[in-house]
Parts: sequence; C-alpha cells; structure tokens
Amino acid sequence: MTIGCLALALAFTGCTAPPATSDADEPAASQPADPSATDEAQASPTETATECVDGDWTADLDDLVGQLAEQLTSTGMNVTSADATGTQTLSIGREGVMGFDADMTFVLAVDMGGGLTMTMTQTHGGSLQADWEWSDDATADGGTVRFSNFEDSGYDVQTAVDINGQSAEMPITPPSVAAADVPTVVTCDGDTLTTHPQGSPFTTSWTRT
Repeated sequence: MTIGCLALALAFTGCTAPPATSDADEPAASQPADPSATDEAQASPTETATECVDGDWTADLDDLVGQLAEQLTSTGMNVTSADATGTQTLSIGREGVMGFDADMTFVLAVDMGGGLTMTMTQTHGGSLQADWEWSDDATADGGTVRFSNFEDSGYDVQTAVDINGQSAEMPITPPSVAAADVPTVVTCDGDTLTTHPQGSPFTTSWTRT
C-alpha cells in the first residue's frame, strides 16, 4: 500500500513591507516522498499462489459424482441417477504439508434394459498426508503441485454392485476419484480451488471453509 504524506509550511510576516528577497532566500519547495520507498515488496507469483491455497477446503461432491456418471455414460452405460453423501476435505499448509480426509458415498443407478437395474455404491473413508511443493510452472493463479512423503495407508475405497437387489460383479472398473501421488494441476481464486491429478478424467472443485 502506498502511503502519501504532504507537509505544508506556512510563513507569517509582520505588517511592514517585507524586505526584497533573492531566489537564494526562498525556502526550498518540499519534495514529495518517493512512493517506491513506502511500497511493500511485491509478492512473487509462487508466494501469491501459496497464500491463496493455504487453508481448509471442502469438495463439491455433487459435481464430482456427476463427473463419474459422465465417465460411465461414455462407456455406453445408461446412468439414470447419481447421488453423493458425506464429506471430502482438504487442508493445505503454506509451509508445505497437506492433509486429505474423506467420509463419502457415491450411489449410481444404471438401466441395463430388460427390466434390470444396476446400482453401484462406492464408499471412500480415511485420510492421507503428504508434503507438497510447486513445480516451476507456478503462477499467481496456481500451477502444478508435486508430492513427497505420500502416505495413504489409512485411506480405503470400496465398490459394491447389485442388480435388482442381487450382489454382482462390476462390469468395468470405474476410474478413481481419490487423491493420488501424481503431479496435480491446482488453480486458486479467492475462496475457490480446483485440483486435477495428472491422467485423471476428474477435476475436483473446492470451497474454502
């Protein structure tokens, strides 16, 4: 923030005529302060991005299960409903640590024709932790994040399928929506964050909490 300061000097004389003055007698005009002297140092793009992502975030699960439904539809499945319950949260520390917690369930229904309905239930539970840092492409709006010391042993994903109430095998392996130890493209704008793991068809949208 630039702080401007203006000093005004007022000189009062008596009632007698003032003596003649030369240019040398004139008081020197005050010079405005150099704005650059009071400006705060400009943050680097990486520092700006780090400041933005720092904090706690919650995922838009309705959007995420919708993307999963689209992926299954692209394989030829007739997805008739897709619902999400629970929570998925992300904590990012500017010092380079990250925590991820999930307790969520996705339920998708597929019309298989011939009076058959397949219901897929996918549950995510547990947490993972990692250290993180920006790659060289970081800008003020985000960039690619790389992880180290990735620990996901406490995270579990289960998928169950039934057809007309009878347990069945999943005809395809659905793509994972879980966080992964791969470079991840991150964007951040105020209270909105997105993450897109490399090679994944999914982009998760997050809101600051």
